[in-house]
Amino acid sequence: MDDALDAVVSVAPNWLGQWGPFAVVMGLLFATWLFTRKVFAVQKSHGADTRYREQGTRLAFRLSGLLLAISTIPMNGELRGQLLSLVGLLMSAAIALSSTSVMGNLMAGFMLRTVNSFRAGDYIEFRGELGRVSQRGLLHVEFQNETSELVTVPNLLLVQEPYNVVRASGTVVSAEVSLGYDVDRRDIETALLSAIEAAELENGFVQIRNLGDFSVNYRASGWLKEAALLVSARSRLRGKILDALHDAGIEIVSPNFMNQRPLPADLKFIPKRKVTRQPDEDRSGHAEEILFSKAEVASAVEQLQGKIKKLKDQLNAEPVEGEEAPDRDELKTALGLLTEELEQARELAKAEVARDKGNHEEEDESTDEPAQAEEQPPKLKT
Repeated sequence: MDDALDAVVSVAPNWLGQWGPFAVVMGLLFATWLFTRKVFAVQKSHGADTRYREQGTRLAFRLSGLLLAISTIPMNGELRGQLLSLVGLLMSAAIALSSTSVMGNLMAGFMLRTVNSFRAGDYIEFRGELGRVSQRGLLHVEFQNETSELVTVPNLLLVQEPYNVVRASGTVVSAEVSLGYDVDRRDIETALLSAIEAAELENGFVQIRNLGDFSVNYRASGWLKEAALLVSARSRLRGKILDALHDAGIEIVSPNFMNQRPLPADLKFIPKRKVTRQPDEDRSGHAEEILFSKAEVASAVEQLQGKIKKLKDQLNAEPVEGEEAPDRDELKTALGLLTEELEQARELAKAEVARDKGNHEEEDESTDEPAQAEEQPPKLKT
């Protein structure tokens, strides 16, 4: 065997011994890259997102190929050292120049993943533009807007500026319209509520947003369970508002409508009050319970904690001479009732968090199982 190897070496040309290590290393590197590409192709065929891993692997192979080439190409040792020093200097300069933005976006990406306020598929509104998150990378977030364009936002901007996230458990869909002062607001509210119901929204309510110089601004809102249908639900609500107002004979004057009509000098622009069979419904707190359900629960928990702390301080306080001592049994009874209310409020807070994550977990379950009815926003007693 040794004689055969010696014979091959004696016959082989001189350049093969010099360039052999370079050829072997480059061949192994190329074979490894082909195998890696095959692995990525298989993962893509199964629907996996390998864009960032493939880009990182390609960069690693290029840097490795450059360093291995310098290390194995036959050259003077001093020249090899100078080339390696040059490559290291260039890499250090590149990292130093890009460290501010790259590292900032990288750390912001870790922060966003830690907070986990949104995930792929959620609606997000940033700088007045609404879209659905299509990808979350280490350096940026990509979302698709209402015109199907892909918008890329660096992670650092999302950390520095506020953004709105539509809750997965549902959201409030609203539409605004300006109507004249000559129309009774009760007729308008009735028409808008019927439009909300026709748009298949729940817990509808109407708000008067502004009393302008020429018109009154109304907002019609309702609860949408399927947050994924937000765009179509908004359009459907606006269409139903148009139909309901036109069917009721109510003229829409938004944004501005100039209409000159000869009118008597003694005419006052006050709508005729109609006799109603029943008083107006008390809608106090109805909109707030829907719009700020999570905040209402959090506020209730803090208020109850403050009351419990105050009662405990009274129980532990030393009686003051000359003052009537408080009834400890009454304080203990009140403390027990507040503790029960606090537990209920905490359960509601947990339910709010679970509702935000519930829809994503239900999507991963088998479609054969019957869908359970989604809970409505909890209502707190005021």
